[in-house]
Amino acid sequence: MSAEFHDDNRSEEEKESYSFLKETIKKPPLNKKAVLLKMLKIAGLGVIFGLGACAGFSAAKPWVDSHFNNNPTSVTIPQDDKDEEEENPEETPQETQALTLDDYEEMYRQIDDVAKMAEKSLVRLSGSAGEEKTEDGQTIQGGQIEISGVIVADNGVEYLILAQNSAFQADQPVKAAFYDGNQVDVSVKKRDTALGIAVYAAPKSSLPDNTKEQIVKATLGNSNAASRGDPVIAAGMPFGADGRVGLGIISETANTKLCIDGEYPILNTDMPGTASGSGVLLNLKGEVLGVICREEDDGGVLSALAISELKEEIELMSNGIGISYTGIEGTEVSDAVADSQEMPKGIYVSSTVPDSPAMKAGIQSGDILTEVEDTKVYTMSAYRQELMDYRPGSHITIKGMRRSNDGYVDIQFEVALGSAE
Repeated sequence: MSAEFHDDNRSEEEKESYSFLKETIKKPPLNKKAVLLKMLKIAGLGVIFGLGACAGFSAAKPWVDSHFNNNPTSVTIPQDDKDEEEENPEETPQETQALTLDDYEEMYRQIDDVAKMAEKSLVRLSGSAGEEKTEDGQTIQGGQIEISGVIVADNGVEYLILAQNSAFQADQPVKAAFYDGNQVDVSVKKRDTALGIAVYAAPKSSLPDNTKEQIVKATLGNSNAASRGDPVIAAGMPFGADGRVGLGIISETANTKLCIDGEYPILNTDMPGTASGSGVLLNLKGEVLGVICREEDDGGVLSALAISELKEEIELMSNGIGISYTGIEGTEVSDAVADSQEMPKGIYVSSTVPDSPAMKAGIQSGDILTEVEDTKVYTMSAYRQELMDYRPGSHITIKGMRRSNDGYVDIQFEVALGSAE
């Protein structure tokens, strides 16, 4: 046992005696140049990765938006100043030069270029017409009809198309044909049957990328600045289904369209109008000045609802908000009429639509309306503008006067606003 113990001790001594042979491997000192190069290499790889990720995200974003983004953004239509006029800087008199045939050829070429660019904003809507009544009172099913609309907004999910509120059959699909001929089913976003316009929604996810790349949203111009004699282009289907483009001038800006709950300015032109005409009126910049409409007393000329007065309404309908409706037809009691007939100044109610909010509130033919929510109104245009501040379903107070045996007396109505659908 002692020997074994001794051997163990010797073993420990041997370990200590050879301990000087142990080494510690030390790393060489840092090479600053090598470290710098390595850092630059890492930074470079990071930049390349970042650029690649950005490029990939940018390329994929349209596809992702069209397939997964179901939340439309709010549409905003910039408004125009009613009193705004074109700024015409003082011009020094210049000698008038006669135009040559080459000058006319160049002018028409440029006008044609404007019309061709506008076509990328235009859409042809087609569908089944509603029921029609013949002269003998028989009801028949209408055939296929087509109208021209214009793309006024893009909410990220849909293209929003402004057009006439034609009598498409409610339970039948409406299709929109775009610039390159591709078609898609559309739905009514909102309509104003009182004025006769509507906004249709075309889902972007249903359109191929090459179609979306060609679409151009229309620029809405300032019709308040339009004057008699200004050259204009009629685009879409202004003369019916043939789709021709017209060139003319504005012949009148003072006329208006009276409709239920409102009055809107009309741009008359020197171009012939047809009952089936639709589309838009453009200035030479390609901006939309009006929506082509048909007026019974327009003298057979092409006319358009002035776009500036429609912008607030277009914005509401594009966002799916209904247009407030009371259901009166009326006209302004001018100062001259008020003095000669001893009538109060305001809006003379010629009739109320049956079962309308106005009739339910007690408004009658012959009443003269003077205030909407404590704001004085003397014209149908002012009346319409006040209604635009309130949403369907709101309750408003309308004041006026009614003739009695003792003269005109004050009256007041509480009206629950409907929607002009």
